[in-house]
Amino acid sequence: MSKIFIDTSGFKALVDEKDEFHSKAVKLWGKLLRLDDGFVVSNYILDESLTLVRMRRGLDKALKLRDFIAESSQVIKIYRVSIEDERGAWKWFEKDWSKLSFTDCVSFALMERLGIKRVFGFDKHFERAGFGLVK
Repeated sequence: MSKIFIDTSGFKALVDEKDEFHSKAVKLWGKLLRLDDGFVVSNYILDESLTLVRMRRGLDKALKLRDFIAESSQVIKIYRVSIEDERGAWKWFEKDWSKLSFTDCVSFALMERLGIKRVFGFDKHFERAGFGLVK
């Protein structure tokens, strides 16, 4: 198989028992750990994920996410977004899509650069951009 990009929606669902996708995320994560070649995440997604979880669910959940990421360091590779990734994001950002964040656009550009086609997450923007949500 190939590497999978992790989106903020995937991280949040894993650590937030109240998230509508929590059960699905936990089951899917366990399955993917056995079947795939690892995961990729950007420093932008880490920032967005930790901030979102802290603001919506509190410090304890954000620290749980931090610990999860640290404990998963053997399978999750963190990429620092490059200037080229940021430049590549503008073609996506210029699309008139509702609720499309610049972080989403940077994720698309990074995934294109790395040849990643699949996402662990629940954000439909990835499908609209031509990437597949793992199921």
